[in-house]
Amino acid sequence: MDIAAKLSVLPNAKPLPGVARAWEWSPAPGFVLLAALSSDGRHAFRLNTKDSYDAEMCRAVLEFAREREDEVIGRPEPLIALTGFSWPGREFDVVGRVRPEAHRLFPKDPDLNEVVFGVFPGYSAEISGAESVDQAAERYGRMLRTSDMNRGPSPYALVRFDNPKTGAGTIGEQPVFISPDYLLHELRLLNGVRDAYLQLWNHRNEAVAGAVGRNVARHVRRTGTAHAGGGDGRMGG
Repeated sequence: MDIAAKLSVLPNAKPLPGVARAWEWSPAPGFVLLAALSSDGRHAFRLNTKDSYDAEMCRAVLEFAREREDEVIGRPEPLIALTGFSWPGREFDVVGRVRPEAHRLFPKDPDLNEVVFGVFPGYSAEISGAESVDQAAERYGRMLRTSDMNRGPSPYALVRFDNPKTGAGTIGEQPVFISPDYLLHELRLLNGVRDAYLQLWNHRNEAVAGAVGRNVARHVRRTGTAHAGGGDGRMGG
């Protein structure tokens, strides 16, 4: 497949200044999309932006991905963080990479989609590297706002919880991702509720027990379970 030919004829596509064998295109106002070929031309790295295009930083992200292409292409994890990236005036500290099976960057061209890796500037606290394909798709497609070059971090928070008082909680044994704001909201409601519990895993796959009341208590437990009511497991408040 001639990837260059496909990318170069996308609507409004033009060569990306300063990066060889790379293109940018704008399918709608506010959107600037970019892609660069791998060194062998058999894969491509794509970066999306919306209302936040920073040409120099975006070029740097693509060049960083190309420099680390052995990891970008070769590592099997659906979502990874490539450390060592930084940019003046920004707090990004990694480049995130999502494999083709966890994105739909070219939904109308499955053959092209299968050889394209999504890349984006990110934060180390957002990605564990242990995400399943479905979890990677959720993080990349919905939670991380990867097309916003001005965004702050969206820390990794994978939880199981149950609040008998409000009826809120996760279903079954499968943990789910939630936003930090929602986590804090639920922790406040869990505080002092008998038989309530919360299990939280961070981006290091550490089980972290947390509570929010009049004080904030956070510590790592081997079980990863914080009981919100009764006995020694009561969350402080």
